Amino acid sequence: MSVTATVPPPDTPGSRRPPRRRARWIGGTIIVVLIVVSIVLATRPAIEATQIASPLDGRVAPSFSAASFSGSQVSLAQYRGRYVFVNFFASWCGPCQQEAPSLVAFNFQQSQQRRGAVLLSVDYSDTYSGAEQFIATYGTTWPSLKDPGGTIAYDYGVTSPPITFLVTPTGRVEGAQTGPLTAAQLTSWLAQARAAAAGHGT
Repeated sequence: MSVTATVPPPDTPGSRRPPRRRARWIGGTIIVVLIVVSIVLATRPAIEATQIASPLDGRVAPSFSAASFSGSQVSLAQYRGRYVFVNFFASWCGPCQQEAPSLVAFNFQQSQQRRGAVLLSVDYSDTYSGAEQFIATYGTTWPSLKDPGGTIAYDYGVTSPPITFLVTPTGRVEGAQTGPLTAAQLTSWLAQARAAAAGHGT
């Protein structure tokens, strides 16, 4: 009785396992790619504010009076004769968190000027506890108003924060911007509005 020996088939390029050196090279390449992606994500520009066309442009700003989180009653009318930035925010809004330090810086700058611009923030679709924590975290000292029924947001056509409206001393809306504003953008926007008013003799 003869026994036939089984001879393994010859190796082919496709049947060979990759050399250990190739595995190391692939692993190293993946790590490099991940590092590059991380750098790109970390250095790409943050979300920026953009000007939007609002039906309120050039019209009398909707009036409002609401309780602030500090307990006082605040109205838009009490600031007639001043430039007022009406800013809608929410504690759950990432871009609002990005914007908050810039608003703090801008508010401080304006507080040092005679009849500087006023900031009024309106809480949008938020919990009171969340808004209070947001205010405490970023140290906002200007009036932040409650809008429990969303009436103010509705009157201004707001569907998501952050969005900011500039109201002139005569009570008219001078444009709107959505997204996180920087202190420099707010300063430039205010300067343009003042220049336009001076050009019209108002």
